[in-house]
Amino acid sequence: MSLTIQIFKSDDYLPDGEIPLLPLLHEFFRPVIGEVTEGRVTFRLLFLGVSDKAVLSGTPSVVNLRSSHGYVQVQIRRDGQLLYRHPHPVREIIAQPLRNMLAARDPETTHWGFGVRGQALDRIPLVRPAPRVANEIGVAARPRRARLFRLEEMAEPEPPWAGLAELGVAVPEDGDAADPESPIRVVMTEEIRIAFAETLPFSSEVEEGGFLAGNVFRDVNREGGYLVQVNAVIQAERTGASMLNFTFTGESFLRINEQIVTRGRGEKLLGWYHTHLFPATDSLGLSSVDVDLHRSIFRQPWQVAALVNISDNGRTLRFYRNNGKIMAKAPYLTASG
Repeated sequence: MSLTIQIFKSDDYLPDGEIPLLPLLHEFFRPVIGEVTEGRVTFRLLFLGVSDKAVLSGTPSVVNLRSSHGYVQVQIRRDGQLLYRHPHPVREIIAQPLRNMLAARDPETTHWGFGVRGQALDRIPLVRPAPRVANEIGVAARPRRARLFRLEEMAEPEPPWAGLAELGVAVPEDGDAADPESPIRVVMTEEIRIAFAETLPFSSEVEEGGFLAGNVFRDVNREGGYLVQVNAVIQAERTGASMLNFTFTGESFLRINEQIVTRGRGEKLLGWYHTHLFPATDSLGLSSVDVDLHRSIFRQPWQVAALVNISDNGRTLRFYRNNGKIMAKAPYLTASG
C-alpha cells in the first residue's frame, strides 16, 4: 500500500482530501536523487515513536496531526544502491514541501494540518489541536511574590584581537573566505584539515562526533567578526546514539572541559563536529535536529559546528555558524606551519 497525506484545512481541521506522499519526498530530496528518471529510486521510511508537536511556522503554518510519531528514518536507494540514510523530523521533509504546494493551491488559507496514512500508520490516532482562541486575555489568579534571589549568567570577557596574518594565513582576495558577509572565519592547520578529510577513523555505519578546542579572536579586519582557531579535534566520550540522532550527555561536557584544562593552553570549547553518512549537497547541510542541538548548547556567537559528509566518493568538510535565523556556512582557511 502506498503512503498518502490526509490534508485538513484551517485550525478547524476540516478534511480537504488526500495526496500521494512520494512527490513531496522527490521535491525535498531532489539534491540527493536528481531527476527521478535516472534509475529506479526507492524510499524506505521508518516512522519513530518520538513526539514532535512543533508547528512549522511561517505562512501558512502546518502541523503534523500524528505528532506522536514525529520523526522518520529515511533510506533512499537507486537501483538497489544506498544513496542516503538519515533521520529527520516529519515537519522537515513532509511539512515543508507540503506547505509550498498548499500555499500555491490556496494562498488565502493560513493554517493546515496533515497526517501520513497507510500501512500501520492508520492505527496511530490523529490528534487535532484545539483551535487557537482569538482575543484571549490572560488573568493572573494571584499576585506574584517577590523573588528571594535570582541567578544571572556572567558574561565572558571579550576575546583578544588578531588578524589572519598573525595566525599564519595569507589574507584571501577572493573566494568564500573573502566574503565580507561572513563574520566568522575558521582557521586550522593542514594537519587538522587532513585529519577531517582523510585520517580520523570515522564509522561508516553510525554517526559520530566530538568537540573542537582552540582559541578565538576578534577579527581586526572585520567589525564584529571573529577568527576561530581550531587546535584540536577531540572525540566525545559518554555520548548517546540512536536511529534518531547523535547526542552529547552532561558527562561528555565534564570530560571535554577536563581535557581542555589538562592541555594547559588557555583554550576554549569552540564548538562541535559530527558526521553524516551520505554525500554533501548545497541544500542538505545540518539537519533540524543538529540545529536544535547547536542552538541549545553552543550559544556563544563564535561557536561553530563542523559537519563531515562521508560517502563512497570521500569526505566533505563544512563549518556552520548561527546567524540568529539560520545556520549559515562559515568559511575555513589553512594556516602554514
